[in-house]
Amino acid sequence: MKNRLLFLAVLVCCLPATAYAYIDPGSGMLLWQGLIAAIGAVIVFVRSPWQAIKRLIERLRHK
Repeated sequence: MKNRLLFLAVLVCCLPATAYAYIDPGSGMLLWQGLIAAIGAVIVFVRSPWQAIKRLIERLRHK
């Protein structure tokens, strides 16, 4: 079952189809906004534990 689903997914991706779609500038800005938000989230996610580690090292160093 999984092999059939994978085969179907690859087949759909490999067969090109004309979309006749219009992407307005707002869509591009939405992508940029999402990218910036994702980068900000990664920075906050990494920085919080890093600050805790730095505080622990400072406490151990001053003892």
